[in-house]
Amino acid sequence: MSDPATPPTMAIVLAAGTSDRLLPFATLVSGAVAMGYEVHVFASYWGLDALRRSRPAEAHPPVSPGHGAEGAALERTLVDRHVPGWRQILGAAKRVGPVHVYACSQSMDVLGLRREHLDDLVDEVVGIATFVDRTRGASATYFV
Repeated sequence: MSDPATPPTMAIVLAAGTSDRLLPFATLVSGAVAMGYEVHVFASYWGLDALRRSRPAEAHPPVSPGHGAEGAALERTLVDRHVPGWRQILGAAKRVGPVHVYACSQSMDVLGLRREHLDDLVDEVVGIATFVDRTRGASATYFV
């Protein structure tokens, strides 16, 4: 039986950097925090690339290739309907409750990134062993 004083935890590996992945990811984090979860996010490769400080904070990145006219329509709709950006949603979730965003140290090396290249939403640079250890007892685990 779990301790009611300890919040349930959610572990998410973020490896995608397109709007059709980032918006559902941020919404998942937001919903989980609103429900009392502590959320741990491990940003790797394209998910980490999306967290570069140089990426426009308000802009929606393109959708995944291969969606044709539907993808282009979604991109226009996000702008036309003033849908909040995924970073806005993630930032709001971090203000509501415990959301920890970790940058993958291996991805940092491969992409040639340093901590100062990353958005303030990133809390820490860690390796996969640290992430796995911190999320060992997660109630839910997702890969986006």
